[in-house]
Amino acid sequence: MTKTAFDLVIFDMDGTLVDSMGCLEDWIYRAVKAECPPSLMPAHISAAFGPTEERIIEKFVPAGRVAACLNAYYQLYEAEHDRVYIYPGINELLGRIQLRGVPMALCTGKSRRAAEISLRLFGWEDHFKFIVTGDDTVRFKPDPEGLNLILAEFKTAPARTIFIGDSAADIVAADSAGVLSGHAQWGHPAPLPPGTPSPAYTLLTPEAVPIEVKPR
Repeated sequence: MTKTAFDLVIFDMDGTLVDSMGCLEDWIYRAVKAECPPSLMPAHISAAFGPTEERIIEKFVPAGRVAACLNAYYQLYEAEHDRVYIYPGINELLGRIQLRGVPMALCTGKSRRAAEISLRLFGWEDHFKFIVTGDDTVRFKPDPEGLNLILAEFKTAPARTIFIGDSAADIVAADSAGVLSGHAQWGHPAPLPPGTPSPAYTLLTPEAVPIEVKPR
């Protein structure tokens, strides 16, 4: 694949940089199950993924119990965070992009509190120059609102920007924002549904991300 110089690289987080989806499902399920009927299954939680954890929890518990369940979730999130792992090759990819001198941003649907916990525990606090979380937007991916906030912050041309994510929502958001899309397939990506725009890059491994490295 030809290496390309981008002015900005934006990443999704869960399912793209880290393997976390099963953990998130489990932690939310355990946080809300005491408030829910026995028929609630973990799969019901994962089917609600997209907005922030608070918005997901609101779908399952009475309004007066949301705060307590959310707090229980965050306790599990931090206490068991070592269950989440960085995909092989990701740290090397982030280092390669930094060496190239290209700024990186993060566009995730998770809450800012959860994102900041993960960034701290992974040692990534200084990697991303700008972070948009689900708390920062009214509309969630596949809406391009989060990507548009990032583009406005960096004032970069969409055609010189790539958004790398694992889901159809990521690909649609990139297409709607006019940025190039990279479909990350090194984790557990679901097949793209019919009608999803074709990604600009299909990426089987982090090493396949087309970033030039400046010679020393």
